[in-house]
Amino acid sequence: MLKNILKSTVVFAVLGLTTQCKSIQNMGNHGNKTQNDSTLYASLTGEEKYVLHGAIPIKFTVTNPSDDTLKFTQYHTPFEGMMSKFLTVKDGAGNEIDYIGAMTRRVMPPPAETYHTVAPHETKSVSFDLKKGYKIEKAGSYTLQYEGGNISGVVNGKPIVITISRD
Repeated sequence: MLKNILKSTVVFAVLGLTTQCKSIQNMGNHGNKTQNDSTLYASLTGEEKYVLHGAIPIKFTVTNPSDDTLKFTQYHTPFEGMMSKFLTVKDGAGNEIDYIGAMTRRVMPPPAETYHTVAPHETKSVSFDLKKGYKIEKAGSYTLQYEGGNISGVVNGKPIVITISRD
């Protein structure tokens, strides 16, 4: 019995490391501008201008450019809500804006129910309010960059710039 438990533990550990290594490999390929057509990509979209005292809705989209059905875990994405710092947000001077949302501990490797499937050449999107997780207190321009790829398995996309006005 103990032998079977140890075997199961080793199998889960290897699966977890394999998932992590694949994510890191995919990130490296994207950083070199070489697209791997079996990789999911993240993109952020939103309005160009927002009002300081209103909501800041941002759309997060995962794209599957391949001919295969691919999966990603919702960990470190807005698909799980504001449960982690999955973005880097910087003001116009390059100062990082504080994350004020929850920081959740997670089971590794991610359980099957945390995975989302994206069909070939399809996308999956979710919207979130940037102010629910980041301390936006001043008018100005802000750069948003998705940074959760090393956990989720979704390659970080290009940054976007939004402008916040007083009214």
